Amino acid sequence: MNFDDAIAAHIKWKVRLNQFIDGTSTEKLQSSVVCKDNNCDLGKWIYGEGAKYKPLPHYQDLVKKHANFHLCAADVVKKVEANDRTSAKTSLSGPFAVASKETVAAIMELKKDASKP
Repeated sequence: MNFDDAIAAHIKWKVRLNQFIDGTSTEKLQSSVVCKDNNCDLGKWIYGEGAKYKPLPHYQDLVKKHANFHLCAADVVKKVEANDRTSAKTSLSGPFAVASKETVAAIMELKKDASKP
């Protein structure tokens, strides 16, 4: 996985969650799984191959922002599980959107760190 792939994968989460809220998703998302930050491709990379970037300034920031992103995504799923689609949409455009932007920004910062000699 490269940094650009990681950004693209996380941008797709909004589409995935929108479809889940609307009931058009073929995925069976569960809040108890979505909340874990080590199941997605980026999480596997962060704790696997990407761990080589631990010494860089923005690595820990990415770890924190990515974990928060998954908590916010799980909150959206939890609201759908409770059949509260209105609140799920509000969370998607509020806390989830903020967490998503912060995660993408953290990936970009780590990418800059990694490209420095």
